[in-house]
Amino acid sequence: MTHNVIRTISKSGFCSRKQALELVMAGKVKIKGKTILDPGAKIRDPGDIFVNGKPLPKSKKRYILFHKPAGYVTTRSDELGRPTVYEFLKDIGDWVFPVGRLDRDSEGLLIFTNDTKFGNILTEPRYKIERTYEVLVDGAISQADVLNMLKGIDIGRGEKAEPISVKLLDKKDGQNWVRVSLLGGKNREIRRLFEQFGKSVERLIRTKFGPFSLGAIKPGSWVELKEIPNTLDSRR
Repeated sequence: MTHNVIRTISKSGFCSRKQALELVMAGKVKIKGKTILDPGAKIRDPGDIFVNGKPLPKSKKRYILFHKPAGYVTTRSDELGRPTVYEFLKDIGDWVFPVGRLDRDSEGLLIFTNDTKFGNILTEPRYKIERTYEVLVDGAISQADVLNMLKGIDIGRGEKAEPISVKLLDKKDGQNWVRVSLLGGKNREIRRLFEQFGKSVERLIRTKFGPFSLGAIKPGSWVELKEIPNTLDSRR
């Protein structure tokens, strides 16, 4: 079976598709000793690919649970010069990508891997992977608000937020902690959800992503999993 060279390089865990494209266009990729400049070139055996004069490495699969602090963007580099989460991941060594995103002001569980199939399982809507957040809202949230949220709320841009669980937690000094669970996640979905009730989100912490929990991982720290749960592995 043949595959696109860009896809083959990225699926090896060597780099992202964008970076693979840049390598090809820069003339740094060879197939069977011949430099290729066509990103659509087909490849049957990944062993025929050489990048910068070296065979495509066979990286082991990496699964990283990271506690993202607020104030960092979820990109490798930022054109505005803002700090990125990769500043905390320098010791990993292998190229890894984030599974989904957390915006700059959000905190909590962020998963990194070089296993593209694993990443797709966690993020593709058809797999219905649950994500849980603890949200500090400025202002009180009532039980009536909770019931309305569970019915589904129009959040603009032709999109609807449909949390599967909303639970009121602590109230203090005019603020309310709320636990919200979703299947999948649209861009800034939770912040847009509470905006529909005239509430601003002061803190947003992802505590769970599928079978993975933030647990006791400290902000800016990460732990590596030796294996992934059978419930996910069986979907490959």
